[in-house]
Amino acid sequence: MIRTVIVDDDFLVRSYLKQLKAWERADYQIAADARDGEEALNIIEKLGPDVVVTDISMPLMDGIELIRRIREQNQAVYIIVLSCHDDFEYVKEAMKLGADEYVLKNSLNEDSLYEILTHTARLLADRKEKYMGNDEAKRLMEMGRQSLKYHFFNGLLAGSFGPGEREARRTEAGIRAKFINSAVISLAVLRWGELKYRCSELELEQYGQRFLRKLARQLERMAGEAPDSSGNAGREDAECVYLGEGIFCCFLDMSDLHRDSLMKQRLTATATACFRCCMEEEYEFGVGVSSVCFGEEGIRHAYQQAREMIKLNFYEEAGILYYGDSPEIGKVLPREAQELSDRAAEFVKCRQYEAMEDGFRKVLHICRMQHTDPRLILHWLKAMDERLGIGRGQEEYAGITGAGQLMEICEDYRQRLFTRQPREIPEHAGASVRRVVDYLQAHYKEQIGLSEAAEAAGLNPAYLSFLFKQEMGVGFSAYLLELRMEYAKALLGNTNDKIKTVASRAGFNDYHYFSKAFKKMNGCSPVEYRKRI
Repeated sequence: MIRTVIVDDDFLVRSYLKQLKAWERADYQIAADARDGEEALNIIEKLGPDVVVTDISMPLMDGIELIRRIREQNQAVYIIVLSCHDDFEYVKEAMKLGADEYVLKNSLNEDSLYEILTHTARLLADRKEKYMGNDEAKRLMEMGRQSLKYHFFNGLLAGSFGPGEREARRTEAGIRAKFINSAVISLAVLRWGELKYRCSELELEQYGQRFLRKLARQLERMAGEAPDSSGNAGREDAECVYLGEGIFCCFLDMSDLHRDSLMKQRLTATATACFRCCMEEEYEFGVGVSSVCFGEEGIRHAYQQAREMIKLNFYEEAGILYYGDSPEIGKVLPREAQELSDRAAEFVKCRQYEAMEDGFRKVLHICRMQHTDPRLILHWLKAMDERLGIGRGQEEYAGITGAGQLMEICEDYRQRLFTRQPREIPEHAGASVRRVVDYLQAHYKEQIGLSEAAEAAGLNPAYLSFLFKQEMGVGFSAYLLELRMEYAKALLGNTNDKIKTVASRAGFNDYHYFSKAFKKMNGCSPVEYRKRI
């Protein structure tokens, strides 16, 4: 089917067009619709439609600008302009920019649309055949140029070029700027590690290349609008490269500027343009900006500065972080983190969750104060998981992208290590017993027994007692006692409550029975248990 995108800021117009049966009769599919040119441009880039039907007068980005932008990238797509009687001057401009046909809105109905669509289908087939070879050649040439740029900048950053090789590689890649004095703007998808487990490699690579094209177009437009130091528009002082793993770099040449104010102005303007690109994306980006670094080795220092700023997104809200205006990354793991790691197993053994939680809060506070390198924190968490026997997948580690998540890890420890996991319900257990188990786990601290549980499940108490033992493999009273006893042990370890208070809070209404049952199940009295831990 012929994939089509409809663009019009009027919801009623879009709705009317979409409900016409002519699309289906002519073998067209409406892939998407958009409210303005800006929204449409993103959709068109992602979907690659065959036909675009667009209004001319729209907010944010009108149809004229949309047509111009489409034609910069794609000569094969067929563009139909929707117009009103008084849009004639706009229509002339649209046709000049590359629109294929215009249609008066008030003349559109089932028959006229079907006629337009069948005519368009014939022309589209011829056009695709004509442009396919050219587009493929352009695509391969662009891929080749991007590859040369990628290897050139990788060589610069690695310091692997010998004498004279730098200039040869720069010329080969078609890069005009010499990058004697440089600045670097690094853009990184903050949850890229997590995305790797949700998306295929192909999807991620396609996204990377699509965003790179968008970023390059943004900077090309900016260069065309702003004159350089000699008054010429269209300077070529910025090169965008995708380094993989969700990391994009804008390498900015400052060699033609000799005043700090002009350098800072260019750097700030370019960083702002990059940030705007990121804000339009579905994923959250971090933007790190270097200072201006001088000499041929300056570009390496600038890249390192920009990447350091990206790390600060672990502590800061997403935005533009400038080197020199932001705190330095701490290179040493805080002593308190190592102390917590050393004592974690003891806290678990003695069921002292409050002590562990307090330790995590201290570590979080100091890491934020020192802006500790996130990689050190991640290594520390992995080592602590290993000590405590926690199995965590790489996907979970990849999802740790903010300092606040340390307290989530602490809560996860509480769930896994400090909260007794209830006895598993056998697979063959029926719905009635499962309801009873849910009821007990919610109300075991209260003064409940077999009668209350039976009433909650709608069963006879005697039958429930028999059924529970059959399906759970443990008697009703024994299961309820287990729940209460485990909670009592947690209270003894984590509070200073009196023993009578502990018994009452855990659901025991008889202190003497509690003490006797506790010693039988744990080999010591509640007082002795508290002393031990």
